[in-house]
Amino acid sequence: MQNFVADDLIQRDKLGDAFSFESAVDPANRLISLFSKLPKDALFEFPAEQLVVVKELSDSTYNLFQQVLTFNSRSADAEGQHTSLLTNLASVYQPTFNRIFPLISYSVARTADFGKLSQDGRAAVQSVRDETSSALKEIKATSETAAEILRGVQAAAAEQGVTQQASYFKAEADKHAATSESWRKWTVRVAFALGCYGIATLFFHKWSWLAPKNTSEAIQFTASKLLIFFVLSFLLFLCSRNFMSNRHNEIVNRHRQNALMTYKALVDAGGTAEARDVVLSHAASAIYKLHDTGYAKTSDGNSGSSASIIEMIPKMTMPVNMG
Repeated sequence: MQNFVADDLIQRDKLGDAFSFESAVDPANRLISLFSKLPKDALFEFPAEQLVVVKELSDSTYNLFQQVLTFNSRSADAEGQHTSLLTNLASVYQPTFNRIFPLISYSVARTADFGKLSQDGRAAVQSVRDETSSALKEIKATSETAAEILRGVQAAAAEQGVTQQASYFKAEADKHAATSESWRKWTVRVAFALGCYGIATLFFHKWSWLAPKNTSEAIQFTASKLLIFFVLSFLLFLCSRNFMSNRHNEIVNRHRQNALMTYKALVDAGGTAEARDVVLSHAASAIYKLHDTGYAKTSDGNSGSSASIIEMIPKMTMPVNMG
């Protein structure tokens, strides 16, 4: 039964298309597959009663196959016999299965190593645990890496924010630098004009068309020279004052820019929160406190006012005790 080939039942060349047993191939394969699940070496362990059952089932099924192989299409009731054989092949599977499946179950059980199956199961469970532990470690490492990257991004964003604020002071310093350079040139020009005018006044009285003829003209001549001198002097003072003011503003804004650019490194260098607060306080003082640059005088009152405002910032941010 285990070696029987179901395709041999077709016999199309012998019986023709009308009486071929092509539809018997599938039922026959199911029966052959059922007997194939019964290993030959298990037969030696079966008692006589079970061996009789196996022999009866295999003989009856094989005889049914032989009836198909010996079918004669020229017999008197060929069509009825053909239909009967196909019906028997289709219906014999269920009773055969009911009688043989306990023997197949025993055969499978005797060949199964439950100890090995249990060992393999424990090994599989341990493998899953190891893989889970490894996956958790990778997830933890990835999480730590992501947290480190996030901290780096946040630090970079904070530093970028500080740099952005410093750019405002840089732009202001550049504007005052350009303005101070313009006023420096005008200061030099006016100083040169004032010097030339002072030298020229030494020779005005020698020019006949400018020399005064009487006391009244001498007074007018002297007054006009003094007026022009004072105007040129005022222009020189104004140009130099604007030059020094813009130079003062340029230096102050450069100082504030440098304070913003470097305070982050100083804050990071502080080991404790108190140290960082001190550094931040001094950085704020360096940024907002008025400084003496030598180009313009800074009053003590304004400096103290700036310092007092800076000192008030932490107090203003502290919660008010309503008790």
